[in-house]
Amino acid sequence: MMAADNLAGKRIFITGATGFIGRHLARRLHQEGAHVLALERTPGKGDRLRELGIEVVRGDITDAARMESIINDNVQIVMHIAAWLRPTNPDSAAAINVEATRRLAEISASAGAERFVYTSSVAVYGLHGDRDVDEGAELKPYSDPYGDTKIQSEEMLHQLARQTGLDYAIVRPGMVYGPESPGWTVRMVNLARRGSLPMIDHGRGTAPTIYIDDLVELLVLCATHPNAVGRVFNGVEDGPVTLAEFFSGFMAMIPTRRTFQMPGWLAHILFALANPFSWRNLNYLADQLTGVGWVSNQQAKQLLGWQPRVPLEEGLRRSEQWLRDEGLI
Repeated sequence: MMAADNLAGKRIFITGATGFIGRHLARRLHQEGAHVLALERTPGKGDRLRELGIEVVRGDITDAARMESIINDNVQIVMHIAAWLRPTNPDSAAAINVEATRRLAEISASAGAERFVYTSSVAVYGLHGDRDVDEGAELKPYSDPYGDTKIQSEEMLHQLARQTGLDYAIVRPGMVYGPESPGWTVRMVNLARRGSLPMIDHGRGTAPTIYIDDLVELLVLCATHPNAVGRVFNGVEDGPVTLAEFFSGFMAMIPTRRTFQMPGWLAHILFALANPFSWRNLNYLADQLTGVGWVSNQQAKQLLGWQPRVPLEEGLRRSEQWLRDEGLI
């Protein structure tokens, strides 16, 4: 666990601060006494952070001049979370995930930032199926705009750091769930309500889940721990966890037993047939739903002393409480 005085008074710039992960991180750093500069791209999205006394700065990560102005204002740590995620305009994936990340890292190096923490994704492992992976696995592009640009951005960051001496760390989160998660919490309970959770092969595939508080703890450690420099860390809980275990938690909240069932072999055939018409690699989706290979979290444990503290059962309980408080179930 990190000592709070490592963060007290630090000027920390967070991109993607108005999103799910960014909001949780901004609040945690603010509580630790850091001076957080939370980037707001869409006017009004940072209002909840403003109410807490967090400084919200307007800008877009693709605006290099604006990013330079913010980072050069004595920013000591850059936490880069913002990313291209949506299927709208896949052509912009590289511009946001790679080129904007490159400029942010270059500006950080030039400004003498103490640390640049980049949030990547376990999607970089691509179609690993039944094969377990760790941070040393070879990364191969697999024709998916999100996964491929995350691979490219990581490779770029390694190279840029060698050229500039920038201290950096990379975190690859898995399926991040918990209060305020639009994807792996709100969407899951909505799919459960419709009986649409995909139990392919009865949910035998693995779910590299991580509760939001555990991911935030890992990101905070990467911001200051000396062992984090130049390293990559998988942000997943202890496992393996199956998709059936993860999905069943949301089904119990409704409650329902209805799911979308399909044998794995058929899912692979149907997804392959639909793949040419999709913006993303559907073969990757089929692999995710059926593969039993796990993602290791040992590097973060061994080098940083990090330990996921919220097991799946407790994380689902907290998620359910938040969903009920918000009137979503």
